[in-house]
Amino acid sequence: MDTNGSMATTQEQKTGINLSTSINQQVTNRPPMTPNSYNNSVFEEEADAEASSVTAFNDDKSKHVPENLSWSDRLKHFTWAWYASTMSTGGVALVISNIPHRLDGFTELGTAIFVWNIILFVTITILMVTRFILHPGTLKHSLTNPHEGFFFATFWLSLATMFTNSTAYGIPNTGPWLIEALWIGFWIYTACATLLAIFYYHVLFTVKKLVLTNVLPGWVLPIFPAMLVGTLASAIGRHQPAHRALPMIVAGLAYQGLGMMVAMMMYALYFGRLLTSGLPADASRPAMFIAVGPPAFTALAFIGMAQDVVVTEIFPNYIELHGIIDQTLIPDMVQLIALLSAIFLWVFAFWCFGIAVVANVEAIPRNDFHLNWYAYVFPNVGFTIATIQIGVRLDSTGITAVGTAMGTILFFLLFVIMFCHIKAVLKKGIMYPGKDEDAHH
Repeated sequence: MDTNGSMATTQEQKTGINLSTSINQQVTNRPPMTPNSYNNSVFEEEADAEASSVTAFNDDKSKHVPENLSWSDRLKHFTWAWYASTMSTGGVALVISNIPHRLDGFTELGTAIFVWNIILFVTITILMVTRFILHPGTLKHSLTNPHEGFFFATFWLSLATMFTNSTAYGIPNTGPWLIEALWIGFWIYTACATLLAIFYYHVLFTVKKLVLTNVLPGWVLPIFPAMLVGTLASAIGRHQPAHRALPMIVAGLAYQGLGMMVAMMMYALYFGRLLTSGLPADASRPAMFIAVGPPAFTALAFIGMAQDVVVTEIFPNYIELHGIIDQTLIPDMVQLIALLSAIFLWVFAFWCFGIAVVANVEAIPRNDFHLNWYAYVFPNVGFTIATIQIGVRLDSTGITAVGTAMGTILFFLLFVIMFCHIKAVLKKGIMYPGKDEDAHH
């Protein structure tokens, strides 16, 4: 071996010895890892991103956050999750429109909530646009950060809720122009929901790597707008002529299937996470109610679209299906299959509801308000209306009474959450650095 080679080898050996000595010194100076410290280390690595990110931010940055911020600065943390409030408010108005045993003033109360929800939606939209203008870069960050970006779907879900409420509160008080507008709006919404379902999941696949031990039902939110195409079709289709109602119902059934299938894939991840990593962090547990939504809204859409087939007289007056001898039986067959499917799905929704209730009740003493509290309301809107509709189809006073009681609870729960929402804003619990979805990375 030549001299240069020998010198290089000697230098590498010295470097290796120095590196080994440095590592040994670090290990020697490190406190011994006990079983408890090991468990804590694993927990810190596998804790929910939503809770752990906030904690880390508060620990590292709290000294640098001014005690008082201007409303302009606080508006930087006005996130997409605020649309969860309009989603839930519109949902309660929808529940009121479906209560079968109506008291005087129910329609007026539902109309007032519907109008208030539109005002609230417009206000939040103006504030969101103002945020993006005053704080450049927040739009991109809000969409590429999945913990806030998941809530982008709530904007579209709020629109779907307002469309649905328009059939209950708008059509009886307006002219035929609204029926025409809802038909156009349905197809525009369907196109937008399709693009969201494809491209936002593409963003999640490429921009940010999520951790399976942090999976929550909220991961299904980007497919929710597509799934609600079925609910929209069931609400709008019955007011359309047969030649328009048929393609709407077909699209509604197809997109309802898409949403439910994606949800089933997410359920596999979600329940696998519960079995292997335990319950979510306290702050994330309200999101467990989102798991109630897909089966509940699918059950509701099945019943609604089956009724639309009867109301619009698609079969046999407008179209006939090949291979069926007695075409007049089709509406009855569709309604029967829809009812059986709805009951099948309702029990699964109830099971998800029960798991979420137990987990959240246990965490109430340790959980402060967060915008995901609105998950207590919106997913259970579909669950409540599905209960009522199943009771109506079975002509069961007991089931409809249970559904009415559920709707009453949702009504009062919404106002409790709104009170806590306002209180949290005033006390800087939200809309403040480190307190909102935009803090998570």
